[in-house]
Amino acid sequence: MEIIAVRGPDRLIDQFFHEVLAPSFPPDELGTVEGLNDPGRLVRLAVDAGGQVLGGAVGDWDPDTRVLLLSFLAIRPGVRGGGLGGRILDDALEAWRSGYEPCVILAEVEDPAVHSGNESHGNPEARLRFYRRRGARALDLPYFQPALGPGHSRVPGLLLMVLHSAPEFHTSPDAIAAGPLRSFLESYQLEEEGQIGTDPDSLALWAALERPGGVPLR
Repeated sequence: MEIIAVRGPDRLIDQFFHEVLAPSFPPDELGTVEGLNDPGRLVRLAVDAGGQVLGGAVGDWDPDTRVLLLSFLAIRPGVRGGGLGGRILDDALEAWRSGYEPCVILAEVEDPAVHSGNESHGNPEARLRFYRRRGARALDLPYFQPALGPGHSRVPGLLLMVLHSAPEFHTSPDAIAAGPLRSFLESYQLEEEGQIGTDPDSLALWAALERPGGVPLR
């Protein structure tokens, strides 16, 4: 098995979408195979000697804010639980830190207090423990995933986790600067939904990003 960088469009990305991501995520969290094949996305796949994709990580890089979002981390059903997810995540974080020097790397994680999960989509409590073992901390934000295009709905009740943060991005040991975060999240919502939201959920998110002293880390 090796972990490789793949730029779309590519048959391995198609395989990853249909055989790994589609069984692992609800439709509203998934997006489309065309979106995954966008050449601008950062895709790293674990592939066995026979060419089968065992899992992978997908990142979205915003050079203007220097924020990188881990959009997907998934393992093929049937090979989960053997430590491959940790190997892929460690590989991706190392490659992205050295290649892009982001001020922060984020991940969207279901809040176990809101989501119960199932056999196909995994256990939110176990997933949160997985990230916490790697030092991830949640931003104190009322976060939701924007609707990923027409026909999709927002995904509420998510934690926005910090997987990596540069020292200069911190306003204190337990808070990070709000400005780049807000710019990134507004851009993310604009790209996916076509506008920056003025609905109550969006306004609550923007208000939480305006607190003096930065955004606290839980």
